[in-house]
Amino acid sequence: MENPGQLFENDVVAPAQYLEIFRRSNNLKPEQELMLAILTDAIECILKYLDDPVVMRAKLFNEAHDWLFGQDDGEPFSFLSVCDVLNFDPSYLRRGIKAKMDAKSVQGPLPSTEKSARLKGVGAMKMRTNGGSRSRAGA
Repeated sequence: MENPGQLFENDVVAPAQYLEIFRRSNNLKPEQELMLAILTDAIECILKYLDDPVVMRAKLFNEAHDWLFGQDDGEPFSFLSVCDVLNFDPSYLRRGIKAKMDAKSVQGPLPSTEKSARLKGVGAMKMRTNGGSRSRAGA
């Protein structure tokens, strides 16, 4: 693949194909809609909070990253199970998300294990407080 950053770029769709997409999407069962929402949320968390140093956001990134790229545990809502039910190719999604992560990262492409370890360290940081040494305005 010459330019992996274009993996999820816009495709040209004929009007008949566009309408077919909408007809198909209305046929999802409630369980499939839930699975699609879980998958969408995980991808959004990964791309949105990729280099975010805020502890809670880094935690959301780590959870989504572990779910998407971690080992499959065979649970009904694991990444591979969700892809199977929704008829998505999991390796295609993983490659595309990895390419977007590499393109979006401030520090450039990192191996997935190095990035995961770096962000887990951010999630483990504790918030510091000033121990009541804050001054009030006007006091």
